[in-house]
Amino acid sequence: MHRHRRHDHTLLAAALLLSAPLTGCGSDASAPTTPAAIRPRDGANQAAPAGRPLPAPIVAEVVDEKGAPVPGVRVDWSAEGDSRLYPANTVSDADGKVSARWVLGAHAGPNRASVGTHGLEPATFTALGESVEDVPIGVVRPIHPPTYERSDQMVHPDYVRTTGAAFRYPEHLALTPYPYGNAKFENPSVFVADGRPDQWILEEGVVNPIARPSAGYLSDPDILYDPSSRELRLYYRQAERDNVILLTRSTDGVSWSEPVEVLRRPSHQVVSPAVVRRGPGEWLMWSVNAGVSGCGAEATTVELRRSADGVAWSAPVPVTLEEDGLFPWHLDVQWIESRHEFWAVFNSKLPQTCTTPVVSIATSPDGVTWRMADKPVITKGRIPELQDIVYRTTLAYDPALDVITFWYSGARYEGGRYVWSAAVERRLRGDVFAPAAGLRLEERVYTPAPAPLEEWP
Repeated sequence: MHRHRRHDHTLLAAALLLSAPLTGCGSDASAPTTPAAIRPRDGANQAAPAGRPLPAPIVAEVVDEKGAPVPGVRVDWSAEGDSRLYPANTVSDADGKVSARWVLGAHAGPNRASVGTHGLEPATFTALGESVEDVPIGVVRPIHPPTYERSDQMVHPDYVRTTGAAFRYPEHLALTPYPYGNAKFENPSVFVADGRPDQWILEEGVVNPIARPSAGYLSDPDILYDPSSRELRLYYRQAERDNVILLTRSTDGVSWSEPVEVLRRPSHQVVSPAVVRRGPGEWLMWSVNAGVSGCGAEATTVELRRSADGVAWSAPVPVTLEEDGLFPWHLDVQWIESRHEFWAVFNSKLPQTCTTPVVSIATSPDGVTWRMADKPVITKGRIPELQDIVYRTTLAYDPALDVITFWYSGARYEGGRYVWSAAVERRLRGDVFAPAAGLRLEERVYTPAPAPLEEWP
């Protein structure tokens, strides 16, 4: 009887404990947290050769309505087409995270994957399967983005890859139409790639041009991605009595903010701004100072400014970037993380001319001291579309393939006027920076163009 009474008392105490209201810290720790969202965290918009794994895992996080991580939530992974996911976990860890390795499908183009849990909108990821065959190494191929005024003539290409999940397409190309040298149409426009570096399309919802001048004319777009704010930034130049550098932003590649002025100097002291974000609080801008004569000057200088936010810029300091009596005119600069150095690619001019005959490349550990490659990237006449001028150029480096993709612009003289085009070429890095045999520049780059540029882009 005694044992039975003790057992009854134990059951009663347990029942009372279970029926008592849950209060205090212990109750908060034991109460389950309801997941409110699952969202991409890391690894969005990567690229790899088609059929190969992405460089880094894709990571999502499960959070509650306050944004705090929720552990212990079971998720389901899925991928479109023939791409394959290899989840590291299917239950969110102590930080609310789940991750997977992703092997892309066999065909070049966008790949899409998602991870979700019951009752919540899944987190989606896009990755680009790069073609290694559609644009053969060493072949220059014209590109034909659909310019808004339908001329198929363009200049000033500038490339960027985004990593933010809000961007449907990871690759963007900014440029300006330039039909027969008419600056009226030279307004910044943006296109996206659908898997190949020679195929650029207009994204649904985008209205080009994304900016028009309030005075003078526009030129020199430079586009980059800021991972801190997860936005694209597009810098461009308005040429009037002054050179005015303007900035517009987008968090989705479709809608763009009203432009704001970030720099103003007398013409033509800030030509072709090239902006790089090294990290939070570290922004750099290179530009060309051509003085009052513009590209008709005897020489130009390259200047470097710094900024903590990409909006307010320091006074310039000169950098040395020239070769063999040629002077930089329009440039693009990028930080190549895998090689821990800056690369600058630029077309060069002869004194008192605007018809640039050559594009060169240089490297730098600090953005100030530059080392020229032994040979040019391209000279005029390589293809008919670039017969008489090679102009502003941009690039992308793929460390997995050790391949550099260049997008050129330039022109041929036809029917008494210049016809402007853009083209793409993929090159092995080792070839681009290989020692030159014999002369560094071909003699034909010094051959005068058929006619001067009365207006220059």
